[in-house]
Amino acid sequence: MQTIRSRYRIYVILLIGLVINVFLTSCEEAVPVKYPDYTGERGIIYDIEGNIYKTIGIGPQIWMAENLRSTSLNDNTEIKYLKDSLDWTSISVPGYCWYNNDTLLEIPYGGLYNWSAVNTEKLCPTGWHIPSEGEWRALVTILGGEYSAGSKLKVIGTDYWISPNSGATNSSKFNAVPSGGIFNSHFVGLGKWAHWWSSTKNESGNITTLDLLNSIPGVIIGSGARTYSHGLSVRCIKDNI
Repeated sequence: MQTIRSRYRIYVILLIGLVINVFLTSCEEAVPVKYPDYTGERGIIYDIEGNIYKTIGIGPQIWMAENLRSTSLNDNTEIKYLKDSLDWTSISVPGYCWYNNDTLLEIPYGGLYNWSAVNTEKLCPTGWHIPSEGEWRALVTILGGEYSAGSKLKVIGTDYWISPNSGATNSSKFNAVPSGGIFNSHFVGLGKWAHWWSSTKNESGNITTLDLLNSIPGVIIGSGARTYSHGLSVRCIKDNI
């Protein structure tokens, strides 16, 4: 009987200790999650066709440091080349073209893609994706906000950007070039503007974009003024690590 009582006391003591431990643990402050910082980390990736792209780490994000120029989705489906300007308003299949249909502009400006291509979710290399509005905004925040982030994204000088290329430092190594776009079936903006798709569509059915201009050091984001028929550039961001 004495042995049973002794064991019982031991069990009670252990149970009390366990309860106290759980209580103390629950009172501890939560340790904040520390996300990795990839700032300055560089590398290369390949698309389905074997095109090589530089990459750059900016804060906790890893971005392509060049505009996409793939002519196929990542499942090897060919993207239709939309040579005729009327194709951009009459064709709803995934499409792209080079600015002014000039293959010499493929590098460094990349392709201009319609929303149908973006919306396949297969445009970027495997393991990468079109950035959401939130991911674009996170990038802008990392680089100091909407009034100054553009200067840190744009390549310096006037080899690509028309003067004044306001404030350009390219300190992020994002290498933004003014690739223009297709609006109302016309090529416009080469040298003056850069426009990138996001994957975010607002309640009105328009798609958020990020835009840079040669005349300002900031960015324009969340305009949502692009229609499905416009042709814009694409930058891909690495999937969550």
